[in-house]
Amino acid sequence: MADGVSLGLGVVSAVIQTYTAVTAAYDVYLSVKEFPSTYRELRTAFMVERYRLEQWGDQMLSDVQQERIEKDRNVALWKLFQTVFDSMWEAFQQSNKTLDDYGSLAGIPKGNDMSDSELLESMRISHEQPPKRSVVGLARSIKFVLRDKRKMEQLVKDLCYWNDSLDKMMSRLLQESMRRRLRVRFSTGNIDQLEQLHAAASLLKHRDLEEMASARTVIEKGCYLEEPSVPSNLAATAASHPPTPGRDADFRLEMNQLNFGSNLPFMTDQIRALATTSEGESILVDWRLCRDDTWRKQNPRAFRQRTANLTKVLNGDLKAVGVGVLHCVGYLDQSSTVTGYAFRIPPEATPGQKPVNLYQLLTNVSKTSDVPSLGDRFELAKALVSTVFEILNLGWLHKNIRQSASPYVPIVVLMMPEPKNVLFWPKAGTRDEPDYSRPYLVGFDISRPNQPGEVSEKPIMDTDDDVYRHPDYRSQNSHSFLPSFDVYSLGIMLFEIGMWRNVGYQGQRRGSRPALETHNSDPKYIEKVVMGGPVTDLKRYMGARYRDAVETCLSQELDAIWNRNRLFDSPEARLQCFQSEVQTKVVDAIAVCSA
Repeated sequence: MADGVSLGLGVVSAVIQTYTAVTAAYDVYLSVKEFPSTYRELRTAFMVERYRLEQWGDQMLSDVQQERIEKDRNVALWKLFQTVFDSMWEAFQQSNKTLDDYGSLAGIPKGNDMSDSELLESMRISHEQPPKRSVVGLARSIKFVLRDKRKMEQLVKDLCYWNDSLDKMMSRLLQESMRRRLRVRFSTGNIDQLEQLHAAASLLKHRDLEEMASARTVIEKGCYLEEPSVPSNLAATAASHPPTPGRDADFRLEMNQLNFGSNLPFMTDQIRALATTSEGESILVDWRLCRDDTWRKQNPRAFRQRTANLTKVLNGDLKAVGVGVLHCVGYLDQSSTVTGYAFRIPPEATPGQKPVNLYQLLTNVSKTSDVPSLGDRFELAKALVSTVFEILNLGWLHKNIRQSASPYVPIVVLMMPEPKNVLFWPKAGTRDEPDYSRPYLVGFDISRPNQPGEVSEKPIMDTDDDVYRHPDYRSQNSHSFLPSFDVYSLGIMLFEIGMWRNVGYQGQRRGSRPALETHNSDPKYIEKVVMGGPVTDLKRYMGARYRDAVETCLSQELDAIWNRNRLFDSPEARLQCFQSEVQTKVVDAIAVCSA
């Protein structure tokens, strides 16, 4: 189609032409709605690859990009693009050999009588304005594409390979951004669609989509099972699906399976404790404590089910989707209202090695060398932003994103005298230098699924902790928790990382970094004290993009976006729109920051 193109912008025009033809070929396959049950994952696979191609087009074929091409004259790169698209079109041609036999039923001439471009244009026009049949009739008549499942599998694998080739010719940051958008686009609460996505992702070796679908399936099934008020048809939907392999095992552990040491007091005196298994493996137990256990007492089945479900989710390989959490091996019951998650310490840690937490790092600053480098702070911010973003995309609310100390005071100080929710272990090859690129988020004490009607424990008001909570979630008559509230808490931590000081720091100014006033119970503390001045200093220390991202989190702009989208037809569409805004204004903005 583009053989006559040689130099200059002609190659760009040829790529655009071939791109349009290939997307039209995708649409022919996707116009067939009534896929047999054994083919549905293939339709999902085609949708995934069609969206990947569309993302590429949005990035590379925009007017701005074409202007840059005209300036740079990067003809060689665009000739590579042209080769890839010609290969995509050839893959469609080879798979459509049955078109000659069955295409006439759809009003499409035989391929031998037409050029490649004429054939595809005819397919596109016939789909939009079929000369003899309605669109419905056309969709039925072109079921010829379903005659050979093996050929369809090979076609979509070929298309995936060529999409991978296109991606590899883009920057790493752009590739990561496009993968995030892909996960947002296909995250759903529909169990059938999730299982089709899991099968499609497994076929195409999209590990991130596979793990996302697996984790969210566990969450959605658990939502239908834990609440007695769930409509019977939804509960039946969950019950009708077979167990997810590797995800529905019983992860309940007995207390005597772990050795906590001879001096440990009553288990609930410690929020977290290190223990060992009989094989000598180090385990961190994060107890699910709350000072108001009314909800747990009133909803024991939901509490147990939610604990088991989150254990299954955290047992998966969530690193594939950019979630920085420890690997959960099970949960323990201390009592009917107190349980604990058992986590493996990371492989880079020495057995029995205590972690350090972000609160300690932010408050133990006595000299310049105690402040991490700009590059380390950027890596820490990127990792935390990715973790929070992807947890929300899984349909889960953390509700407890903070690094400050809990007001609990343990009777006996053992491994960790003060619980924190962001943990670090030393960098490989060092004794005590934290690996800032690998923060681990814990503290899922009051977390819950992001589903209409879902409730969980409310936090007790405390000034040390409340400063991290959204103003609308700090009163006794607080608003139901929203995804934007987690992003608000994230924004406070991003501010702390940028300034490398605790947001509620009390004391004299140290060095050139401005001191903050002592915080109190005023829900407007962040708005008055942080947004009123210190946040502007982030531009000096972290750059304008970082500052703008933090301001987006703290300005409550995202609350307005979430509320504005309440009229969406489905919760999934509402979350997707919200996540798209968060990615653009926060995640991608932080991702491009570099020292």
